[in-house]
Amino acid sequence: MAAPETARDGGLRALLSHTDQALCKVEAGCAILAGVAALTTMVLVSADALMRHLFSAPLTWQLVLTEDYLLVALLLLAMTWGYRSGGFIRLDMLVNALPIFLSTALLRAGLLLSGLYITKLAMLSAAYALKAWQRSDVVMGIVDWPVWLSWVWLPVGLGLLALRLLLDAVSPLRAQAETHA
Repeated sequence: MAAPETARDGGLRALLSHTDQALCKVEAGCAILAGVAALTTMVLVSADALMRHLFSAPLTWQLVLTEDYLLVALLLLAMTWGYRSGGFIRLDMLVNALPIFLSTALLRAGLLLSGLYITKLAMLSAAYALKAWQRSDVVMGIVDWPVWLSWVWLPVGLGLLALRLLLDAVSPLRAQAETHA
């Protein structure tokens, strides 16, 4: 017989549910921004190729913008949405052979440790982006590109991923039902 749900448990579940819903909205917004970055990248690369071959007038600034800014944003802004929607490879042969309580404990420990590690990476990258902004660091070229605009996507994307991993570590596991189905 299961113990009755206390008001505290219900409150915690409600808090986790509301946090998950809010995080899902932010993840969806970031995924849309990543899609815009992908579309912009495709348009710029195509325009550069056309300008280069038809008019011998390439968009000389396009490569740095695409490579150092748009592709970084594309990857990092979509990463947490991709994780949440199952867009990753899971090696779970051993986990499936374990009893459910043990596999759940291992999964939660892995999520917690990963979340803490990604949190540290997010903090370090935020500090670097802030320093680059304070020092007005630039990548010199035809356009002087601010370095912080390339680095700002790391703490945003990694911070969201850390929140998702830590939330999944303490929430009822969605993936557990799929793993043992």
